[in-house]
Amino acid sequence: MPDQVRHDEKVEGSDLIRIRRVAILFALGSAIYWEGMVALIGLINPLAGLDVAPYWLVVLMNVGPACIYAIVTLIFCHWLARRVLRQAQERSEQE
Repeated sequence: MPDQVRHDEKVEGSDLIRIRRVAILFALGSAIYWEGMVALIGLINPLAGLDVAPYWLVVLMNVGPACIYAIVTLIFCHWLARRVLRQAQERSEQE
């Protein structure tokens, strides 16, 4: 399998750990973010039925967090892909 490491290859484990750590931290941050958004939307949505909150505010609270998350995810994935490519190039240059 191409993704497995042969025993005679020299691999820097710290580089792999740094990428994994960043990905795990992003996943945890995502879970915390969405848990907070669910709580916030849970507070705002019932107000729409009571005519306390305007319709545009309810729509903004439902769409806004998803748009922000999409932009952050796009930036993170772009950064992570560039980092992985850079590490792959460094490894190929070392060989």
